[in-house]
Amino acid sequence: METRAERIQANIEKLSTFTSTPGKGVTRSSYSKEDRQAKDYLIEEMKKIDLEIYEDSFGTLFGRREGKNKNAPVVMLGSHYDSVVHGGGFDGVAGSVAALEVMRVLHETNFENDYPLELILMNAEEGETFGPSTGVTNSRAMVGTMTELELKTVKNRFGQTKLEAMMEYGLNPDLQEAKKKPGSIKNFLELHIEQGPVLERENIDIGLIKYLAGIGRYTIRFHGKTADSTVSMIARKDALVAASAFINEFDKQIKELGDSVTGMVGKLDIQPNSNQFVPEYVEGKIEIRTFNKEITEEINFTKLIQDILDAISTKYEIETELEEITRINYPNPTKPSIMNADNVQKMITICKDLGYSYSVINNGTGHDSMIMTDFTDVNMIYVPSKNGVSHCPEEWTDYDKIKKGADVLLHLVMDLSCDE
Repeated sequence: METRAERIQANIEKLSTFTSTPGKGVTRSSYSKEDRQAKDYLIEEMKKIDLEIYEDSFGTLFGRREGKNKNAPVVMLGSHYDSVVHGGGFDGVAGSVAALEVMRVLHETNFENDYPLELILMNAEEGETFGPSTGVTNSRAMVGTMTELELKTVKNRFGQTKLEAMMEYGLNPDLQEAKKKPGSIKNFLELHIEQGPVLERENIDIGLIKYLAGIGRYTIRFHGKTADSTVSMIARKDALVAASAFINEFDKQIKELGDSVTGMVGKLDIQPNSNQFVPEYVEGKIEIRTFNKEITEEINFTKLIQDILDAISTKYEIETELEEITRINYPNPTKPSIMNADNVQKMITICKDLGYSYSVINNGTGHDSMIMTDFTDVNMIYVPSKNGVSHCPEEWTDYDKIKKGADVLLHLVMDLSCDE
């Protein structure tokens, strides 16, 4: 039993037409007209295979295929279909369409599943729409970590709060209604393009994910005092010099922790940003990624950053601030998300049986799967990205590569949806 590349291609190409920036990549922001067009198209495709379709109050679309054991937890498969501004046609969409094709094949072959199956299609994964700390909305609503505060305060590029945009879209978000009951999901499965060069470079068909890196994001602020460039060096309170000292010390301490963690200050805003005046204010953005649970148990990264800031404040006689950007895995955003190891082994066997090359890899990119790992058993399948690029018009994955990933997903679903 296998999926069909030509149908995957047709679905992906059609979804790419629902964009607010024709000729300049795919722009399909959550709760937009293009979002609605894509959702309506997907609903029509779901109707063709007799799925029981429903939508929750956060805009998440589900298509249920009943199982022999109607009260059993569901095997859920899918991804998101929204995009960044001027993005590509494959990020998220490849996984959504692959899952749709799996359900299509099961329908055509009259497959008998014991556990119910649910196709999940999400419209608000990308954090770009409302800010980097506000992505993976659909999955956070399902596990109960979405907040009223976020709905009412974060805004998109049009100045709308998330709540305003959702209500204009036709939703009335209900935090309690959207939450899934513990134990209601047996497995959560997501196919995605790699967003990196490893699979293509090594000519590997399938990436089997062991874990997704934990992500911690912070804002740091340095308050100095502006002065003319003629002021003596000893009299200055230079915020940029202090920030530079922080960056050097932070880099040193992160390197000392070894390969299980990475970190950087990746953005600086300086005021006044002029060669004529001593900088009075610097704001920086930190990103930390962790690659095993042990490092998050040994190290409190918030304290590590704060301790360096305190030392800088004392040495340079300036005020500093630290703000942790709450995000992704709650309550510990830096904790890696571990995939189900038994299912990784099952997929290795599936790849061997199908004759597909594979590699067990780990990755630092964020997905809805990261949210689900504390709620149920989760697994991800990666397929190659052309030149490793993503979130841009040049984003590309060959359709036959997606088909191979969909085949692995198909056989895993068949296995997980039947009683042993």
